[in-house]
Amino acid sequence: MSYTQEDFQEWIFFISDKMDEFTDTFAKDNHLILDYTLASLDDVERWILDNYSKIKDLLADKVTLDRLTIYIGETFRKYIGGKWFMDLKNKKNAYYSVPVLTDPSYRGEVYLTPMFFATASINRNKGNYISGILMKHIADNIKTIDELVKFMEKEYYTFDSFSVGKYKAVEGLFLEQDGNNYIYGYSERGHKDIYKIFSDEIETVQYVLNQISEGQVDNSHLIAWTWNNNEIDAAERELQALFIPFKRNDIPNFDSDGRTAYRIFVEGKNIQYLTDFKKKYRCDLSSNQ
Repeated sequence: MSYTQEDFQEWIFFISDKMDEFTDTFAKDNHLILDYTLASLDDVERWILDNYSKIKDLLADKVTLDRLTIYIGETFRKYIGGKWFMDLKNKKNAYYSVPVLTDPSYRGEVYLTPMFFATASINRNKGNYISGILMKHIADNIKTIDELVKFMEKEYYTFDSFSVGKYKAVEGLFLEQDGNNYIYGYSERGHKDIYKIFSDEIETVQYVLNQISEGQVDNSHLIAWTWNNNEIDAAERELQALFIPFKRNDIPNFDSDGRTAYRIFVEGKNIQYLTDFKKKYRCDLSSNQ
């Protein structure tokens, strides 16, 4: 897919209209929530992998590739800024006649190519290849633990199992300062296993961000817990109707009565859509109902 200068100006003009359709009709038809979040890039990538087994197949679907290019690019712009640009002068440029993002604040690569990210994700077959690229650029601007916490809050990370900054979990991962050192590890039943010790705050934060990017930091929220099998089935149907991915994690013989605890978790940003749902399906654990 390539453009002339006139095509490019027209392409810029219609970005808003294309995204209105893509994030509404296309999203609903494909059971996606496209809200320009970092996590939504993983949903988009999974959709790509489910629908295209070869790069040439996506390249042939020019309309869809165009929409994916814009959505990925607009999500990047939300987090790290930048503007759309096209080089139509230097034919030796690898990105000649291809819409790219550029900004003086970008480190390393001068140009970011959302179109290539979309196609490359097929061969990478990771599920988080595109978000990983964005995460590396986001990390460049996060230097302190306070900034790390703000990022995690923005991305709806749960702090139920991660003690960091002002958040104190009963057990789970922890990041704490001890004198001039920063300690990262795991705490369970009062025992602490130390994974890493750092003397530099920036190095510490970059390590944790890399752990987040690699999926090593839990981001799941418990949004349904009931003793009733029919209720948990109803909860599943409701989530399916909302196009929200979820995981079941039931615990047989949970209590002295031998009851099964039926549980559902959702990842990260999806918790923001489920305030009423959570009230409906999080039971009183002391109840015998």
